Amino acid sequence: MVGYRTMKRGWKIAGGIVGLAVVVLAGLFLLAIRVPRPQVASASGQVLPDFTVKDQDNRDFTLSSLRGSPVLLIFYRGYW
Repeated sequence: MVGYRTMKRGWKIAGGIVGLAVVVLAGLFLLAIRVPRPQVASASGQVLPDFTVKDQDNRDFTLSSLRGSPVLLIFYRGYW
């Protein structure tokens, strides 16, 4: 006949094994998911064509006004 303490210890070991198996399977699942990397198009050192856009005050802004200065253009989708 198996004692209560022996059964309790057995359940703890079984619970630990099941918990470890869940963690390992979750890790493998996360490794299997392929998250697409964002596409980055770099044109470092290239000359941009001149263009004109409206600024937040509805005034014209021309890229050529920044000639000779480094320019970082970031285009993003807005929700307006």
